[in-house]
Amino acid sequence: MQEFILGSEAMHSILKIVNKVAKHDVSVMITGESGTGKELLAKIIHLQSPRSENPFVPVNSGILSGLMFEDKLFGHEKGAFTGAIRQEKGCFEMADKGTLFLDEVSELPLENQVDFLRVLEDSQFLRIGGNELIKVNIRIISATNKDLQNEVKKKLFREDLFYRLHVVPIFIPPLRKRKNVIPKMVNHFLNQSVVNFKKPKPAVEPEVIELLCRYDWPGNVRELKNLIERVFIINDDDTISLEHLPSDFLWHFKDPLRIKNLEEIRSEAEKKAILDALHRLAGDREKTAKILNISPRTLRHKIQKYNIKFERRRKPLKKV
Repeated sequence: MQEFILGSEAMHSILKIVNKVAKHDVSVMITGESGTGKELLAKIIHLQSPRSENPFVPVNSGILSGLMFEDKLFGHEKGAFTGAIRQEKGCFEMADKGTLFLDEVSELPLENQVDFLRVLEDSQFLRIGGNELIKVNIRIISATNKDLQNEVKKKLFREDLFYRLHVVPIFIPPLRKRKNVIPKMVNHFLNQSVVNFKKPKPAVEPEVIELLCRYDWPGNVRELKNLIERVFIINDDDTISLEHLPSDFLWHFKDPLRIKNLEEIRSEAEKKAILDALHRLAGDREKTAKILNISPRTLRHKIQKYNIKFERRRKPLKKV
């Protein structure tokens, strides 16, 4: 939950919506790239709802289809098919009075969407091979990394099911759009690692944080968390520096082990500006100082500081 509490202004806005919507039994659809924390946000909604004492049941919507999908969601009676040696409850039944989380709902098989919609509308279903209607009281939270409205246009997702699920939409922005939270997240994941792996917490050098903030994190928060855990486990020093970052991460940067600080950048810029002005003004230091808006004394000091070698060209003597 801390990944959201320590978030940017956008994440605080999301949590305000969550605080309002959690107490009402409406369907919520969470959208965002993989790794942004959609399931975590769904759990936050569940934990802040009146259903918090009851089950939170996640389902990966895309791994099964046909009869296997029905079995996963509705369960079966003993003897319903070959291998059904006992009665099994499905996810709908297990989530009764709680929350059913449909992860990657865009992958819900088209052939199973009508049965799924019927359960949402009637709040009852039959187990495979069963004759007794089972009533359930569940809340649906769904998540997807796709544009589900576009899937509807392409006839890959039922429009009626879309509107049944898309009551309150929440979009989680990718980590690259909120890089200001990365330092806090690094500290949070290190604190988690201290607890999980029973090791002392190392300090993190500023150059490491700078490099982490330069990266675009296509895997989002999950990728950042995995990297911090990896570095924490492997590193036995009391400080995390650039050389502790894995080579497959450093590969994304040009010369990452040599990051210039602000003083170096400023010095290079000043030296270049002085040299350019001296060249343009044929080495005339008074004019150079004037165009750079500094005193001649300051110019002399910087020429000496940066060891600038530039001789003013003298006019050739006229032949008599």
